[in-house]
Amino acid sequence: MSILNTYIPFIEFMGKSLGSDAEIILYDAKKSQVAYVYNARNEEVSVGSPMPSIEKRFLEQGIYENESAIINYRAFSADHSKLRSSTYFIKDEERELAGIVTINFKVDELIELRSLINRLINGTETTEQAEDYYESFDLSFEDLMHKTIQEVMNKIEVPPERMSTEEKIELIRALDEKGLFLLKGSVAELSKVMNASETSIYRYISKL
Repeated sequence: MSILNTYIPFIEFMGKSLGSDAEIILYDAKKSQVAYVYNARNEEVSVGSPMPSIEKRFLEQGIYENESAIINYRAFSADHSKLRSSTYFIKDEERELAGIVTINFKVDELIELRSLINRLINGTETTEQAEDYYESFDLSFEDLMHKTIQEVMNKIEVPPERMSTEEKIELIRALDEKGLFLLKGSVAELSKVMNASETSIYRYISKL
């Protein structure tokens, strides 16, 4: 039995425990393709289908060499559902990467619930906030990402290279509250702006 097959019973256990909002995918790192999927949210995700870009980026950048997992990053599914995702790197006895397990948890309803709770606590949202929200929907994902990063950077007024660790975490927190990390590619873009590795950005996100 291959090392990847030994993970399938545990993936099924996790899938049943997490419920229908969780999709769990096992990837073969050698073949860069899906080896097993539990509760697929997209018909295109099946055994043998290619590994998506974000997991490929983890491989290309060698993140698995220093990290055992990437926890709680944000992503969009193919149907634009908002996801909270976590990826675990499977290594063989020789410490070579054999596979990847990614859990994608659909959080649209939780975000709506959070918004409802915020309205109940803080009152009706202001017109200014509503205008910003709808204006953002007129932008492409890429434009929205750049616009959000620039707005938050302008408010902090400290160049990235002079930020303390605490200031960087606060920057990440402010961007997270604006939903930046729900956009795929946002971590890569932010790493360029902050002149930091993507691994560092994920580490800051995990501290929120």
